[in-house]
Amino acid sequence: MREYQVSGFKILEYEELDSTNNQAEKLGWGVLEDKMVVLTRKQTQGRGQIGNRWESEPGKNISMTVVFRPKALAAGEQFAISMVIALGTCDFISRYAEECSVKWPNDIYVEDKKISGILIEHSIMGAYVGGSLCGIGVNVNQECFVSDAPNPVSLFQLTGVELSLEKALEELLECIGKRYEQVYNYAALDRDFLQVMYRRSGEFDWEDEHGSFRASIAGVNEYGQLILKDSEGMERVYGFKEVAYK
Repeated sequence: MREYQVSGFKILEYEELDSTNNQAEKLGWGVLEDKMVVLTRKQTQGRGQIGNRWESEPGKNISMTVVFRPKALAAGEQFAISMVIALGTCDFISRYAEECSVKWPNDIYVEDKKISGILIEHSIMGAYVGGSLCGIGVNVNQECFVSDAPNPVSLFQLTGVELSLEKALEELLECIGKRYEQVYNYAALDRDFLQVMYRRSGEFDWEDEHGSFRASIAGVNEYGQLILKDSEGMERVYGFKEVAYK
């Protein structure tokens, strides 16, 4: 393991890990510090939401877990951490590609293709967020994808240019760090998050357990639930996996 500093973050870099979130959990909260990063060049069992796998060719992409330990962030505002990570990642990708957006709840898209996945696990201590493990995978230099994921894309595929992973990591953490400075300004994060949401404008087709309907995105509440406004003007609120894009 190698230890160094990048853009105000303390990096713990490992040659190979099954999962950076798993490694962070093994280190434990007695070791983990605010703005610490567990990074690996080769991740063999990257984790996504609900047991999904994240494909990443060794040495081509960014696979890391960012640790946040805010001093007094109310548990009811834990979604601020998700917005910090999503917005920071979007800010970085937008330096190289247009039409970057957040597809609720945890994917970063360029147009209609997925370039980054996020998995956040919180530790709640009383009324506050004790710490957050923010797993991030960003497709940087991968030239082709072999899994059955429907729509992956990398910065290399978008630009035709191979980017230094060291430079990419520095820029990504710089962007995330700037957003972390807003972690106690929930309203500002919420405003910016709504502006970059995938399909943020207009009505689209959705599907829940009752069937298909048309709706527009009204926002995301402090619990991370998606708020839709359907064609009849009624608000509908959904947790993860309770509604699907069509």
